[in-house]
Amino acid sequence: MTDADDPTTSTPRQNEIIDRTLELVREGGLGGLTTRKIAERVGFTEAALFRHYSTKQALVLGLMDRLEEMLVVPIRSIANDAATRPAERLERMVRHHARLVLDYESLPITLLAEASASGDPALVDRMRAIFQGYLTLLEGVAREGQARGEITNEVEPDCLAILLLGAPAALAIRHRLLPDARAEDRFENLLIPFLRKQIENTEGSKR
Repeated sequence: MTDADDPTTSTPRQNEIIDRTLELVREGGLGGLTTRKIAERVGFTEAALFRHYSTKQALVLGLMDRLEEMLVVPIRSIANDAATRPAERLERMVRHHARLVLDYESLPITLLAEASASGDPALVDRMRAIFQGYLTLLEGVAREGQARGEITNEVEPDCLAILLLGAPAALAIRHRLLPDARAEDRFENLLIPFLRKQIENTEGSKR
């Protein structure tokens, strides 16, 4: 059994391979990613690479696991910070997503596109689980804020979650296709505070 056949563990060498694969994805996207390029970047032969990840699918699943670590795990920590007001938590969650988009060349949307284009049920299911977990966290904080009177009740929590997930997703598309440092700076400094202002019940937050 290869390392790749055991989904419950990740070896130091597998982590190194994912690190190098992320570098290649940032440079050229997933479309041109090949096991040969990955092996060359790591300093392996392809045969040696396959001892750690038996297929390209296993590698992409490894990338998705890393995405969950980078995106959902920190967002879960923010969501569970009961000492922070819900609206502020939601703002921090969106900021984290936006920063990951800019630092990793739109990785979340790139992996989603790869999974969708491949038609591979394992890849699609993995991305579905990641984004379902993310949406659930956003919705939970929005629901808590509404129950406390600190977030507007005019929009259902699941719709607020879609809105807050969608803004960084749109940033990812723009960053990938039409990179513009000024627009990206305005997203972080103007649009995210605007979104918070729209959902926050300022009267409730003063209590």
